[in-house]
Amino acid sequence: MEKKRFRSVSLLLIGVVLIGILASGCSLVKVDPEKDKKQVVAEVDGTPILKESFNNYMAYYQMYYDASSKTFPTGADLKTLRTDILNDLVRVNTLTAQAKKDGVTIDEATISANADSMISSLKTSLGDDKYASELAAYNTDATSFEAFMKDFLIDYSYSSTQETNYANALKADPSKELNTVVGKIGDDDVKKDIYNYRLANEELTTYYQTQKALATDAATMKTTNQTIFNTIAEQKAMMKYAEENNITPNQADIDNYITTQDAFLNYMLSGDANLQSFLDAKYLTVAQFRDFEKQEATASATVMAIQASLKDSIKVTDKEIQTYYDDNKKSYDTSTVSAKHILTTDQALADQIYAEAKDVKTSEEFDAIMAKYKGTDGVQDASDLGAFTYGSMVAEFSNAAFNMDVNTVSEPVKSSYGYHVIFVYGKTQGTVASMEDKKDEITAALKSEKVTDEYTKLKDKLVAKTKITIYDIISPADAYVNQLKTDLNVKVYEKRI
Repeated sequence: MEKKRFRSVSLLLIGVVLIGILASGCSLVKVDPEKDKKQVVAEVDGTPILKESFNNYMAYYQMYYDASSKTFPTGADLKTLRTDILNDLVRVNTLTAQAKKDGVTIDEATISANADSMISSLKTSLGDDKYASELAAYNTDATSFEAFMKDFLIDYSYSSTQETNYANALKADPSKELNTVVGKIGDDDVKKDIYNYRLANEELTTYYQTQKALATDAATMKTTNQTIFNTIAEQKAMMKYAEENNITPNQADIDNYITTQDAFLNYMLSGDANLQSFLDAKYLTVAQFRDFEKQEATASATVMAIQASLKDSIKVTDKEIQTYYDDNKKSYDTSTVSAKHILTTDQALADQIYAEAKDVKTSEEFDAIMAKYKGTDGVQDASDLGAFTYGSMVAEFSNAAFNMDVNTVSEPVKSSYGYHVIFVYGKTQGTVASMEDKKDEITAALKSEKVTDEYTKLKDKLVAKTKITIYDIISPADAYVNQLKTDLNVKVYEKRI
């Protein structure tokens, strides 16, 4: 899955990074604190990172959180965060080492002056005594701490510049990123280009459905990645099946898919310029996105062609038609009900509205209550629905409305939309179509249901034969740092912290 990594936040801005209090010291600290802080906790290109640096980094966050009245995590969370702090030290030092090899330059004098200002601010916030005591708690002192802060801020600037330079180079030539293999479907590699295309679609769909961005926590990304790989596996399996069985997709279906998808994209992003801005984070161009869209359109049309081929062998019996007709007879009734309703997602609010409306006998009285609650938080709709047939509304709503007397109010009716308080103000008696009249329609509906079932069985059978392997999917920045760690022979001694 795409991992969220711990980042050092610009200390100039004193960003938000969760850290914890220092756990009780090991025996070495108690016996010889000077020797303990000289332990090597990591090495980058042969240069050691001492525990003294780790202690100073922890002391900074201890001070920041104390000054901000924030609560430190404890237990397992603290252990994880201490590891993150060490890893961030290593990351910054690794990027800095490469930056200096590459001739990167920064304004060290200005950064050093900013460090002085930040340290002064910490002292003012904490007071001299607390400042000194917190340094002592982390087995360090003002001289060591202040020297570390200046060096670290400079290194952080080098590392940030190096990371930015790499990102810009990757944007100019994203082939390395897009050709990264992130898993396998059977014997076929899944590369980052198709993965990023599918991830982009998952993000857009999630926002359209929820008005919220796709979450990036580990559990959500695991589910998302499984969905992405399953979709790719299904498309590959069905395309292969179609090829083996001489099934050809209809060009009209391909064109319709692209037209629908483009309309959705334009609704979400309003043109190719905005689409490109969205795709920049995925290192894809609009042209590449469109190519994948055509492939997906072909896969979708192929599924439709396969379903059409299955339909020819499906039979529907008279008994099945009769059962379907009996089960859905109400939907063939042309009788109508005229009603108004107030819809809310809050059951307590629905109960309140019903208590106020239950004795209403006229449309005018219910209109007054609708006007009162329209616009209230939790009220989704308050309107006149006019005349409708049984089948035009969700079953729960129709069941209630068609069983009510005229000029009466229902108790709250729960549906997939929320809770409805319904006022019925009219009814008309219609006719019920005969089974013979509906036979062709019912036959088509039953065949469609059976086709869906048969297709699902076929798809599941074919996909079950395919081994899906999902690798550890990380960001380009993390991949770059990992490569640098290999190049610079980075070693980390986590047990020493």
